[in-house]
Amino acid sequence: MHPIEQFAFEFNVQQDYFECHEVLEELWQAGQRQDESLVALIQLAVARYHHRRGNVSGAMRTYPKAFRKLERHAGSLAGQGIDIPRLLALQPLFMQPDYTHIPLPLADGLEQRVNSLPIEPVQDLSFLRHKHLLRDRQDVITARQTALAARQKNEKPVRNLHGPVFIDFSTFQQVDSFRPLHP
Repeated sequence: MHPIEQFAFEFNVQQDYFECHEVLEELWQAGQRQDESLVALIQLAVARYHHRRGNVSGAMRTYPKAFRKLERHAGSLAGQGIDIPRLLALQPLFMQPDYTHIPLPLADGLEQRVNSLPIEPVQDLSFLRHKHLLRDRQDVITARQTALAARQKNEKPVRNLHGPVFIDFSTFQQVDSFRPLHP
């Protein structure tokens, strides 16, 4: 199954927004993180996930970012089977404070394929709400620590009142307490 098709199935049928994020993040990373149209759909799924969990402020911060990217990449997303004009018209519904399921508008071909897929009934809706807490994230944590270490080996600009100062973070040591310069 194509990742966009799986995304649409998870979004519309299973309502598993966490899985939507996972499916497209893999595709996005495989493409060297270049395809911002995938980011638009990922952000929409993340906003839905937050919204359903009751994190309304997180959802309301994420929806506008997603919709701006959806607008910018309407052509490529339409080519994938997403009905972007209908989706953009639904933005006010997404922005309502109370969560309700809003299916992703799809072009006829993609909608028929998605609707013909076998449904896996979800027995526990709280599982969908808290799925991020239940997975093993060690690979993500390790990747973030590796990326942070790589960034810290490079010089980074630090702003002060007199302009940027460059500090080589690889020479810094961790300190356990802060001592003011002028007591």
